[in-house]
Amino acid sequence: MSTQDARRAVVATFHDPQWTAPVRDAPGLLRYRRHECELRVRTADGVVCFVGFHLDDTTHQAPVRAAPPRRHRRRSGGAGTAWPTTWRELRTRLRAAGCQLSHGGKHWRAHLPDGRTYTLPATASDHRALRNAAHDLIALGIDIRRSDGHR
Repeated sequence: MSTQDARRAVVATFHDPQWTAPVRDAPGLLRYRRHECELRVRTADGVVCFVGFHLDDTTHQAPVRAAPPRRHRRRSGGAGTAWPTTWRELRTRLRAAGCQLSHGGKHWRAHLPDGRTYTLPATASDHRALRNAAHDLIALGIDIRRSDGHR
């Protein structure tokens, strides 16, 4: 990839990303992705902190090791878990964390204390959507896990 092509890809990714997501390990950063280009942008001032390209070069990849067999354990839900188990419980914990909630159409909007907005589905189609939303909120600095020592 030439320097000029890389420059065009970075500008296009910044102005028109295909998707964005919070960086889980670094609160305050958002991942912008478009085709093979990925940016990490600071939410406070919009500064690009990282530029990376995911090219289809398989010659430098590490060998894949087989995963160990999974052991199944029983899980219990409800009030004894650190993570919310229902959307209603998530909204209750968001209100307790100081967020304002509004409902319109098929989505809930969580207005975070720092002025940002996070959108939650009213009815999610993915079985992992609740847990993903909880992790996204953690990455945005809103800890909605249970705080009474049951983590």
